[in-house]
Amino acid sequence: MIRTVVAASSAIARAGLAAVLRGDARVTLIGEVSPDELTRTVASLDPDVVVEQRERAGEAVRAPTVMLVEDPRFAWTSDALLGGAERGAHAILSYDASAGEIVAAVIAVAAGLVAIQPRTLLFAGAIDGASRDGTERLSRREIDVLAQLARGAGNKAIGSALGISEHTVKFHIASIFGKLGVASRTEAVTQGVRLGLIML
Repeated sequence: MIRTVVAASSAIARAGLAAVLRGDARVTLIGEVSPDELTRTVASLDPDVVVEQRERAGEAVRAPTVMLVEDPRFAWTSDALLGGAERGAHAILSYDASAGEIVAAVIAVAAGLVAIQPRTLLFAGAIDGASRDGTERLSRREIDVLAQLARGAGNKAIGSALGISEHTVKFHIASIFGKLGVASRTEAVTQGVRLGLIML
């Protein structure tokens, strides 16, 4: 059983999240608290996963967390997700996440995985321009090529799938390697997954 604590400012939101979690036999709800009580509750109950509805950036708890936010594209949410346990988030979902998505995220986080909703372009800042760390971002076409690399496709197959020449594929791959600071297709895919640019 995955021992879980729910945190939200609104009593109605807490009750709704609690009902979702009680509906799955793999999850045990051990606490429902306000954000002000969360740090103390985590310290005393030591839950496997925290499910927190958050309205703004704030102090993160030291526990694997499924964070529900109004807009997962906010910069602080990507920072929280990349920070892992130190920043308190391992999954970020929007407020309108389905019960199934919430439970799936709890199970994934309990297993040590990172989860986002596929429809959410969480790392919108990772394409077209320069990122906060000064590295170049991938273009949309480069992300398409990277996704094909993740499927194990060769240059010819990538070209056919994307309607571009094999020479253009080679150009995009070289650009991807340079921007991500990698030297192989495997490293490029690994880095792409880590940055949330592609999903496996």
